[in-house]
Amino acid sequence: MKLKYGMNPYQDYAEVIDPSGVFQLLNGNPSVINVLDALNSWQLVKDAEKALGKAAATSFKHVTPSGVALASELNGQEQTAYRTKPDVSPLAGAYAKARGADRLASFGDFIALSSPVDADTARLIKSEVSDGIIAPGYSSEALDILKSKKKGGYVIFSIDREYEPDEIEAREIFGITIRQKRNRLNVTDDLLKDVKTETAPLTPQIMSDIKLGIITLKFTQSNSICVVNNGQVIGIGSGQQSRILCSKLALSKANIWYQKIRMDYSFTKELKELKRTELDQIIEQKREELFGEKILLNELDSTCLLSDGFFPQKDNIELAAKYGIKYIASPVGSIRDAEIFETAEKYGITFINTGVRLFHH
Repeated sequence: MKLKYGMNPYQDYAEVIDPSGVFQLLNGNPSVINVLDALNSWQLVKDAEKALGKAAATSFKHVTPSGVALASELNGQEQTAYRTKPDVSPLAGAYAKARGADRLASFGDFIALSSPVDADTARLIKSEVSDGIIAPGYSSEALDILKSKKKGGYVIFSIDREYEPDEIEAREIFGITIRQKRNRLNVTDDLLKDVKTETAPLTPQIMSDIKLGIITLKFTQSNSICVVNNGQVIGIGSGQQSRILCSKLALSKANIWYQKIRMDYSFTKELKELKRTELDQIIEQKREELFGEKILLNELDSTCLLSDGFFPQKDNIELAAKYGIKYIASPVGSIRDAEIFETAEKYGITFINTGVRLFHH
């Protein structure tokens, strides 16, 4: 598969070699970044559906997710906040929530859906600024809708949902080939058995949310932290050298998401003629005027925070408590583990040792 260019436009030769034939280009002219986003995001939603039994959607930018969600019907508050029509399909609802976690970051995203795309979902995607999509299939109506996007240039990939690559993967950097075993971590309840502090019960919903967070971090650029609530990843902090910076990013994004969920959108009735991107900017300005940096997330019940590596300091736990986090899941291994557990217990946080580091680069 010839690509329009490599990582940057001046890298004018690029191609994809797929001997298996499972990765198909149905429309558009992709770049290397489109392919990287497609293949990473596909793995995330495939794992999520396998582990949690529901279709999943993610909005990807620069090889890391902006939001992730499981298929669900949207309530009235969510329909208003995500600007969707009533009674959209559960798959469309999953994408609306994945995109709605951080709409500003998702501008020009790459989309992955774990189930075949229906017309509802395609119509929602057509209304957004997006570069492309990968899914295991498309209804004929959905494919026609998506092919008309971006003046016919929208990138559309399909992939065989049953495909599993070889155990060993390779990457070439600067003429040097690196080979390793693929990250084939199977995310099950077994990862949640080592509870270090238990101040709130691990309900089925909480266990599902934690597993969704683990899968998200598995495909997020490290260091990374994510915040999850009720089947939706609502804040992601990634690519920072310091874990506390990741925590600050993830929690502040989650707080902004919740501020927007709580907003009164009646002011938008007079702005129907605006494009969605223009309306997003106005909504963001209104949110800033109403709430600024005020923390509202601590009013939301049963929110989970996950880390792809151990916490070196208790400051991450203290910050999480400030935002009302009730569950933390992370590998352990710090010389300050005992202090971290004590801090979690002090603030009424249930701390689960997942036992697995999830670095991804």
